[in-house]
Amino acid sequence: MKKIILLLAFLVSFMSFSQDDLDVDGIKIKKHIKVKDGDKKTKLILNGYGIRDKMWINLYVQALYLVEKSSNPDEILNSPETIATRLYVTSSLVTREKLIKAIEEGMEKSYKGDLEPLRDRLNLFMSFFESVTEKGYVEFVYSANDKKTYVLINDKLTGEIEGVDFRKALFGIWLEERAVDRTLKKRLLGK
Repeated sequence: MKKIILLLAFLVSFMSFSQDDLDVDGIKIKKHIKVKDGDKKTKLILNGYGIRDKMWINLYVQALYLVEKSSNPDEILNSPETIATRLYVTSSLVTREKLIKAIEEGMEKSYKGDLEPLRDRLNLFMSFFESVTEKGYVEFVYSANDKKTYVLINDKLTGEIEGVDFRKALFGIWLEERAVDRTLKKRLLGK
């Protein structure tokens, strides 16, 4: 009997560790993803995830992916490594216009320095948001190999922006000292 119980316990723990998805608020979060990184693909691991809410309404579930896990936001932001984040939209309140406004406000709030050198690229970046729908997702991938940030909506590439400075400003929305949501920041850092 003990052997059967041990075998069942082993099988249950093996199955839970082998699953590649987590369920968060009805959204399947991948523990690993492969992203385009120049002329190759890079495997990233889930660093952390959380829910962005406002006034008790869940707006999106966000997942942060890195080459190696880190709980140090400065280290992540100043790293030249490939990084990705996915925003799984969970509310019809998240529209194209509201997402654009939130990203711009988030960059202005969190970016340390003059945002003007990024202004033309930021305006181009905002044009990439064709449509954002509930139950869809937006993905931002910075490629270390070609130093570009790619925007994908539901796996469709909608545009790219050059520069490691843009990478830092964009990911700073969620990771800088003045991040848009401190609880979400802690969760993205795996805390």
